[in-house]
Amino acid sequence: MKKTLTSSLVAAALLLIWALIVIVPLLILISVTVKSPKEMLDSTFAFPKEWMWSNFTEAWQTAHMLTAFGNSLLITAFSLIGVVIVSAFAAYPIARVKSRLTGSFFLYFIAGIMIPFPLSMIPLYKLLKMLDLINTHQGVILIYIAITIPFSVFLYTGFLKGVPKELEESALIDGCGPLRTFLTIIFPLMKPVTASVIITNSLTIWNDFLIPLLYLQARENRTIPMAIFSFTGQYNSNWAMIFSAIVLGALPLVITFLLLQNQFIKGIVGGAVKG
Repeated sequence: MKKTLTSSLVAAALLLIWALIVIVPLLILISVTVKSPKEMLDSTFAFPKEWMWSNFTEAWQTAHMLTAFGNSLLITAFSLIGVVIVSAFAAYPIARVKSRLTGSFFLYFIAGIMIPFPLSMIPLYKLLKMLDLINTHQGVILIYIAITIPFSVFLYTGFLKGVPKELEESALIDGCGPLRTFLTIIFPLMKPVTASVIITNSLTIWNDFLIPLLYLQARENRTIPMAIFSFTGQYNSNWAMIFSAIVLGALPLVITFLLLQNQFIKGIVGGAVKG
């Protein structure tokens, strides 16, 4: 009993320390967003004396955040749709068919996790230029689908190995073909891992700065990170506007996580350890 109580106290203390580590930067972030530039320089980490809520409005208007939100939402949504469809369909035969061919395909997808993106920046730029996809949303969406497929296939394959094959055998007896079985029976069961794929990849795509910087030069095509970057300069940066824009840009991700959090852990655990 005493050992259990000690373990509980230690766990509570560790959780408290972790909570402070997380909360303190958030409090600093929020305090900076509502400070004037002068107060920001005078007392960066102190709570504001005057709350400048107009910083959010000014950041929204100055950085054209509505356009940036639309671009980020469009790119993220279509990229996620593409990666879910391609990864789920690719993982299904890999998990179910035992052969050298499917094993080779799985290793091919896993190899994609190990290749760093900077190695492919120049070849991708030449390819997109040849296809006339530079400075287009379609080109960036195709890149995001390609770089997020390997990890998504890994999660889907691991999860599918834990789904009983008897479900497909029963569907086959009832006259369902492989495609219908996958779409009507298997894919709905993959909701937890699909939530994990959506959350992990949406974080990558929504917050990415490098790919839009390289392949989306036009101002009307820039995403949230590029809009935030517009507040920086060679000699001066408006930190109040930067932090205000960061808070505005992070809200959709927070809402997405809150909506899918019940499925997120199930999908990560199921996709990572089964099989």
